[in-house]
Amino acid sequence: MGSVQWVYANGSAWVALDTAAQQHIESLWCHNASSWIQCQLFHSPVYVDIDQMSLICNGMAYTIARRRA
Repeated sequence: MGSVQWVYANGSAWVALDTAAQQHIESLWCHNASSWIQCQLFHSPVYVDIDQMSLICNGMAYTIARRRA
């Protein structure tokens, strides 16, 4: 498929996550798993729920998507 990019919905825009978060989320995706990861954009740990395709930080949920880079 080539390279992919993980993004989250911020209002009406899709925002790319930092490189380390991208790698962690791609690993979770490949293993169909969910977990806490570090994310520089949020300056704190975030929970990535692959089943729900969401990222949760400080009680706020954000939709995530996997797209071609």
